[in-house]
Amino acid sequence: MTDGLQTLKDKYEHIMLNPAKVEGELFQFVMSTFSYKKISKGGLYNIIPYEIQRAGLKFGKELKSFPKTIKNTHVYYFNDDNQILLIEVYGQNESIVNRNYYFYEGNTIESIYFNSGTKSVRNITLLKKENGKIYETISYGAFGCNISAYFYQKDELIEIDVQQKEHENEGFSCYKVLFEYKNNSLEKICYKHPNGYEEQRYP
Repeated sequence: MTDGLQTLKDKYEHIMLNPAKVEGELFQFVMSTFSYKKISKGGLYNIIPYEIQRAGLKFGKELKSFPKTIKNTHVYYFNDDNQILLIEVYGQNESIVNRNYYFYEGNTIESIYFNSGTKSVRNITLLKKENGKIYETISYGAFGCNISAYFYQKDELIEIDVQQKEHENEGFSCYKVLFEYKNNSLEKICYKHPNGYEEQRYP
């Protein structure tokens, strides 16, 4: 296990000793320090490049207030520097709220995703940036871990090389995420596996 993954594993296991307490403290901190918030149906922002599109989704729509149908409502909490501190994602009703907290230090962003209800940690992710672009993400979670390397051609992300592993497995499996553009706009995202299998994820 790499040093980066080991650090996230140690942090994950420490939080899981009392996840409800940690999440409660983080929530109170955000509520006492955030500058403004935005409400949307669906996701509005990609913190990890193209994470909305990679999930096969389209950008959501900003709202002035909570909709009648709460499912998939997002609430973004920002600080004075317009950085996202917390994203809340609602489930079937108002009592189901998953929360993803973000922390900024130098050229890194760390996120801790808490599941609703049990307050268990789904994953902890570290994003590393250089010249304003993410070049690596490392994630450790309940079911496994992954390391992703990002490659650019000028300002366009053209490839992500992903290594991932479930905890019960010894070795990592690998695949590539390939991006195609037309007239400087994203046209297609494909997942390409070592056996030659390709899966189009967007549009």
